[in-house]
Amino acid sequence: MRKLFLIGAVLLSATAAQAGLSDHPELKTADAKTAGNTQPPSGQRPDDSALAARRQAMIQQKQQIMMRKQMAMQREMQRHPIRTRIHFGLLNLKRKLHAAFR
Repeated sequence: MRKLFLIGAVLLSATAAQAGLSDHPELKTADAKTAGNTQPPSGQRPDDSALAARRQAMIQQKQQIMMRKQMAMQREMQRHPIRTRIHFGLLNLKRKLHAAFR
């Protein structure tokens, strides 16, 4: 029963996503434009300063995400300290069992 439900959910989400893109042709062209912008044309090498700026922006974005996760974790620990410790203990046990029985 669970498998049937999961298969149905996947099919519905896939068809909904496909139908959503087909209704908005401007999204298809925007996706094609952004996909084309990720790689430079052949024969051209991106500027070193542009690469450094992009790398720095990605590093800052990752740091912001990590800070948000850390703040959320601290809030969760303050609200529910016992439940959070039990949750992470179970996750740690699950990881160890998974590694032991690979």
